[in-house]
Amino acid sequence: MIAGEFELSGVEGEGLLTAVDALTPPPSRDDVQASTQRRADALADLARTFLEGSESPIVGGERPHITVHVDLAALQDRPGGLHESETGFVIDPFAVSQLSCDATVSRVVFGLNSEVLDYGRKTRIVPRGLRRAVIARDRHCVAPGCNRSAKWCDVHHIIWWIDGSETVIDNLCLLCRYHHTQIHLGRIGLEDLDLPPSATQHALLACP
Repeated sequence: MIAGEFELSGVEGEGLLTAVDALTPPPSRDDVQASTQRRADALADLARTFLEGSESPIVGGERPHITVHVDLAALQDRPGGLHESETGFVIDPFAVSQLSCDATVSRVVFGLNSEVLDYGRKTRIVPRGLRRAVIARDRHCVAPGCNRSAKWCDVHHIIWWIDGSETVIDNLCLLCRYHHTQIHLGRIGLEDLDLPPSATQHALLACP
């Protein structure tokens, strides 16, 4: 967890509260989070919107981004895997699988003495054009009873990418941050989602 305190002037504080309130919609029927957690989620969405926005400043040749160090064991949800942020914060394994649904991946291969042997090119797992196509189809989070708009949703691989699935529209769907977390924690399954017919058929063929 990351926690802290800060002080804002009245006007600045009202501005922050207004933004957070606007990003805290009524909970869906299965959302049991406390109001404080829902406001924390809204603040995280606010930060993500800034980081992903075209107006964010370029620092060190790149726009601000979060770097997560993982190894193959962590991506495959095997014990002993490395999963931490660039600054050393340990990240829950389920969060690693959640982040890998829609991220930029760099391959780095180390030798026995930790020297870099290969630094592969970055690959966008869900390209922008494909994301736009998923948004045009799904419109909002596909969890039943959740109308969280696409702007605040992640693109989720129905059959997980690390399990060898393809990044094609029939294997993708929109999930808000809450339901994306729930599915990676195993608390909801594919059968609980309102998937479009083509995506449902794809899932059935992949999981006989």
